[in-house]
Amino acid sequence: MPSRAAPMVALAASWLLGCSPHPAATARDGSASAATHLKPMATGVAEPAIRRTVYVPVYSSISLGTGVKQSTAELSVTMSVRNVSRRHPLLLSRVAYYDSAGALVRQYLSQPGELAPLATVEFIVLQKDTAGGPGAKFLVSWEGPAGIDEPIVEAVMVGLAGNIGLAFTTSGRALTNDGP
Repeated sequence: MPSRAAPMVALAASWLLGCSPHPAATARDGSASAATHLKPMATGVAEPAIRRTVYVPVYSSISLGTGVKQSTAELSVTMSVRNVSRRHPLLLSRVAYYDSAGALVRQYLSQPGELAPLATVEFIVLQKDTAGGPGAKFLVSWEGPAGIDEPIVEAVMVGLAGNIGLAFTTSGRALTNDGP
């Protein structure tokens, strides 16, 4: 009688290999798809231009439980910027990650990059990176030609706490009084 273990092992191996993270998603600097989706800007943004900074709240950890049995769950973060314009590229000039105290943890861009029409770029905070804490945030500065639709900037946080899976999203908010 044939063994049932071999097909099960093959099925499990194919599932694990099929679910292995894409190399870009595990980049050490967390830039994820920035290397492939952001291109150097050939020319500046035509004037008149729109310039905005978006505040994106994220959580690299959250508290669970109450009273004496309190624990913390570490979360991975994927923050994405989606250029919703079908005609115009978007220039990302700054993507910075800050901790709960407002201190800069990491700059994700070494130079501004152009995001093509309808393209999306992701920036990753690994689950083991708890420097941001429960009050972490991204500041994303972008610019584009007058009349461009504002990008959608969102974050997805995922993690495990025992046998409970956690997943939730946050949306960015454009700052109106952000100085230079």
